[in-house]
Parts: sequence; C-alpha cells; structure tokens
Amino acid sequence: MRYQPRLKNGELVKLSWSLVLFRWTNPGMWPLDDNPTERDCYLDRALVVSGFLTICIQVQGGFHYLRDNLQDLDNFFAAVSPALLQTELIIRFVHMAMHKDLLKKLLQYFYAEIYVPEESDKRSFSRIKRQLLGPQLITVFYMATLLNYFYEFGMNIMTGRRELLFKQAYFFDHRQLPIYIVLISFNFWASLLIVTMVFVDLNMLGEVLMHLNVCYRQLGKDLRSAAAHLLESKDKQNIAKNYRRELIKVLTRNIDLNHFAKEIEKQFTFRLFITFSFSAIILCLLLFKSYKNPAQNMIFIFWFIAKFIEQFSFGYLGSILYQTTNKLDLMYFCGDWEQIIYCSQNVEENVKLMKLIVLSIELNSKPFSLTERNVANEKASPQERVNSDNRA
Repeated sequence: MRYQPRLKNGELVKLSWSLVLFRWTNPGMWPLDDNPTERDCYLDRALVVSGFLTICIQVQGGFHYLRDNLQDLDNFFAAVSPALLQTELIIRFVHMAMHKDLLKKLLQYFYAEIYVPEESDKRSFSRIKRQLLGPQLITVFYMATLLNYFYEFGMNIMTGRRELLFKQAYFFDHRQLPIYIVLISFNFWASLLIVTMVFVDLNMLGEVLMHLNVCYRQLGKDLRSAAAHLLESKDKQNIAKNYRRELIKVLTRNIDLNHFAKEIEKQFTFRLFITFSFSAIILCLLLFKSYKNPAQNMIFIFWFIAKFIEQFSFGYLGSILYQTTNKLDLMYFCGDWEQIIYCSQNVEENVKLMKLIVLSIELNSKPFSLTERNVANEKASPQERVNSDNRA
C-alpha cells in the first residue's frame, strides 16, 4: 500500500531507521504506492483527516489550558511550548498532505538518478553516513523527550492521578474514566504523529542534499577525467570538438541536478520557514524552563538539546552543498580546457569551446540555497543556449 523506494535497477532501497520509523508510525503522510486501489485511497484519506483532527484536539486543549493558567507562570510556560509545537505541526501537516504526490515524484527521481549506493562508491557513502549523524542524533533526543512524557504518564497512573500526557484543559471533566481513556488515546497517537513529523524533514532533506552534493562533485571528476583522456590522444584536429561534447554531457547533467534542486525547494522551503519561525520562540521557552528547575524539567532539557542541534544541523548540511555549488563555476574554469585549446589545431572548434566554457561559468554563477528565490539561480537564456548547443 505504501510507496517503497527503488533504485534504477528495481532493487528496493534500504531506508534509514528514522525514515522507516516515520513511514510506519505516520502512514498518512507517506505517499501511496503506484496504482493504489480505491480502498487504499479512502483509507489514506481517513488517516490524514483523523490525524489532522487529533492534532487539532491537542491544540484546542493546550490553548484552553493556557487561558485558564494566565496567572500561573510556571504552568503557563510548561504548556506554551507544546501548544506552539502542535500549532506548527498542524501547518506542516496540511502542507505535507497537500504535496504527497510531489514528494513521491521527488523520491522516485532521487533514488533512481541521484542516490549513491554503497556498492558504487563506498567512500562517498561512508562520508554521507558521517554527515547524517546529526539528524539521527536529533531523532534519538526527540524520542527520549517522548519517552520522558510517557514516564510522567506512568508515574501519574501509579499515584492514581488521571493526568493527560500534555498540559491540557477542556470545557468538561476529562477525568471521568470513559472520557479519559479516549483523550489519553488521542494523546498517545498525537505524540507519535508530532515527534515523527518533527524529525522527518531534517532526516529526509539531509539525505537528499548530501547525495546531491556527491553528484555535483562528480561533475568535476568527470570533466577532468575526460580532459586527461583526450590529452593523451593524438587527434589534435578533433580534440576541442570531442572535449566540447564531453562538456555538453556534464552541463546536461548539471542542469538536471539544478532542476532537481528546484523540486527540493518546492517540497521543503515552506515547511522550513515555518519550522524556523516557531523554533525561535520555542527555544527561548525551553531554555527558560530548563534553567529554572533542571531536576524536575528533564523533558524540556532533552527537547532543548534536540531543538538546538536541529537548527545547527540545518545550517551545517546546507552549508556543505552551498560550498560545493559555490565552486562549480571555478570547476568549469579549471577544467583543463586551456590545455585542450593549446593542443587543438581547429580554430573554429576552439572558439565554440571557449563560448561554451563562458556559458558554463555563467550558468553556475550563484550557489544553491533554500530560499524563495530560484534555488539554482539558473537563468533561462544560458540553459536554452546549452540545450540548443546539445541538439546541434
């Protein structure tokens, strides 16, 4: 029923444990497989609607509790962080549900064309695993935060108190056993939905960006390899023409990667904006609660550490790809084309090659960054001219 990513050869991809956890605990947010049955579509919609309503119930109970405890600052600050996080997750939940089909297309292209299997390049794969330790560590801290909530719930049950998982209040008595069972069930389900949605974007985006980074770095290796091979040949009449053909192949791949970067922007930019907007407030509140009484606020300590590392990891992973794409123009400039022209005896092909080199540098004049602007900063005219040259 649920989409299972496959490599280009049809082999199933072994997902990271954090994505597997999200896929199983939050099935409504994961795309459906190809050709789903009508029953699967109805069940998927039911999961999405029920999940959305469950989180809305948590938000309503949280803000009702805040209104009732305006004078009690300790309880107020204990409840405002979960309420803000749940509000953030409602927005991200709706956006993710509306873009599941785009996510599926992005994952299909990623695992077919971008993903670097361990068998093909063990060194790059190992480096990617090290770079993704931060997102995985964040997942552990968020799960530890959730376990602390579960621990407090267990202690309340042992002492005979019917307290909810989060600080919530309703316009009715929620301590009556039938109502309490329903609400605590909603609490547990909502907590799994919220925690998995909190860490999935960073884990998914991190994996996509780091594999994309390897593909961008591979462009320079391919170009230098082609130049070295041609320089060893003795065909001085066609050496510039052959190098231009190889350069067009690299540029075509470069443009494909830039288009994929645009799809990443469509999928993640809005949710990242929402995450950073709420995180600025939540971090301040968590720091206040952690500092005030550390011994009794282990939940907020784990949560603060996870949130802090999360913001750091977003910047760290983004800066890696930013630095790589910032050097793409230099990569084309230092692609040994001057040696090719020096050896070539075809003046016309030399001129065409130099024009294409200038075009390559212009195409990659600005680095990748996740903003509302064009991700690859790819101008239409250079791309059209490269495509035109490719057709020629």
